[in-house]
Amino acid sequence: MEISERHVTRLCKWDSKAMPRPTDEDMKRLSAMVQRGELYPALNHTKWAKLRAEMLAAPVEQHPQFRGRSVFAPPGFCTAWDGEFYYHLHPVAEWEWIELQAASAQWLQEVLKRHGIPYSVEAGVIRVWGYTRPGPQPDWRERGDGPWPKSNAV
Repeated sequence: MEISERHVTRLCKWDSKAMPRPTDEDMKRLSAMVQRGELYPALNHTKWAKLRAEMLAAPVEQHPQFRGRSVFAPPGFCTAWDGEFYYHLHPVAEWEWIELQAASAQWLQEVLKRHGIPYSVEAGVIRVWGYTRPGPQPDWRERGDGPWPKSNAV
């Protein structure tokens, strides 16, 4: 099943307003981390909404799933694989990254490229970055129309 750009746009308009935001306290913590240079924003709320809309409208045979890491998580922690994009992907503002899998990696990459969503491939898994940290940066596979995190590659 091919999804139309109009359908995704309609889903994004609804989803970008419906997607929960972090608490005020967490937003202050995130802002402070960015201000101190501990985090570099890589993906805005609109791009997250487009990604979510595409995953919600994905062909059944693709069965997309994600797992992720919050910027507030302890070192080495990430969530278990989950296919529930409607409720479980929130709040996106605090995701350091999510990894995606589906029946076809090519389908996932086409979705990301269609919306200019930057990603990398880490140990064979597609990773979409919400933030990067100081130090070496991901090997971006799609850079779209930016803006992009600062490059701190050594």
